[in-house]
Amino acid sequence: MFAGCSLVDMYAICGRSMEDAQRVFNKLPSHDMSLGVSYILGGCAMHGHGNKALKYFEQMCGKGVQPNDITFVCLLSACSHCRFGR
Repeated sequence: MFAGCSLVDMYAICGRSMEDAQRVFNKLPSHDMSLGVSYILGGCAMHGHGNKALKYFEQMCGKGVQPNDITFVCLLSACSHCRFGR
């Protein structure tokens, strides 16, 4: 059930594999999507990619996936780790 989300998390943590994380995320069943996007946003946060995090969040919302509390915490973390305006 969570094997797809675990793959998303693994690829996102690697940082260099965000495209692979996105590919796995796109194949997740709808009930796992909010967890999957939280993993992607967490990976973006770890690697200072706030702009990517915002892009992934917008894509998630465009697919009709409802964000949860964890999703917002991961998004805020990603934004706080990036260097907007520098």
